[in-house]
Amino acid sequence: MTRLLLMVVAIDDAVGLVLFSASFGIANALEQGRIDPISILLEPLVEIVLSLGLGALAGLLLNQLEIYFHSRSKRMSLSVAFVLLTVGLSMVSFEVGPIHCSFSLLLVCMMTGTVFCNICPTSDELMDRLDRWVSPVNILFFVLSGAELDLNILANPMVLLIGAVYIASRSLGNISGSYVSCKATRCSEKIQKYLGITLLPQAGVALGMAAEAAELSDGHVVRNVVLFSVLVYELVGPTLAKLSLTAAGEIIPEGRTSARTANKPEEPVSVK
Repeated sequence: MTRLLLMVVAIDDAVGLVLFSASFGIANALEQGRIDPISILLEPLVEIVLSLGLGALAGLLLNQLEIYFHSRSKRMSLSVAFVLLTVGLSMVSFEVGPIHCSFSLLLVCMMTGTVFCNICPTSDELMDRLDRWVSPVNILFFVLSGAELDLNILANPMVLLIGAVYIASRSLGNISGSYVSCKATRCSEKIQKYLGITLLPQAGVALGMAAEAAELSDGHVVRNVVLFSVLVYELVGPTLAKLSLTAAGEIIPEGRTSARTANKPEEPVSVK
């Protein structure tokens, strides 16, 4: 179930980024009053294709450059520098005739990581080293994102209604969709029952898309609704996910741990 969960989350993020890029391009075109087939249909499609292409190319180049370095520290430094370079390139925009071409930062970075980790033989070791210092960056990211949450806008009944409908719809969609799909693919009963609940936590990619949506004129409403939903989901989602994984047998409850002895499940306490 844990392996399936990781794959579902990855696919969910990828599809979400593609749909967001298309929706953001259409909303941006409508906001600027450019209501024509090129602005509404062609430019969002071009942005998606260019982003996937740039991300795939960056992943291939990073893999080729890693071959020339054998030091772990140099490989990590190269990876960080290359990601920053890719971020800078994804901010470039240009015109090709009547078509405005640009890139989706989130989609480019996700495609870069996907290609690199699937073709580089040392990617597991590199990702393990990156995980050791990425926590402070994640904390800073969440702090900056939370600072953008304007609690005053939540006093608007319409915004609260949108937020409540969004939270309810997303929860219902995750639980019902995962149940139906797992049942159709004949997964075990535990996966059918608990997979949807483990999908409830929402953070990283959603916050990135909310920050990008804030560039629109009414984007602050979208950003605050998403930030409010992330706050709600992160308060209850991880606990529900842990309980579901435990009920599914993926997590074995353990007693007090010691570095000198192997962990043993906590024995049940009986009252006589």
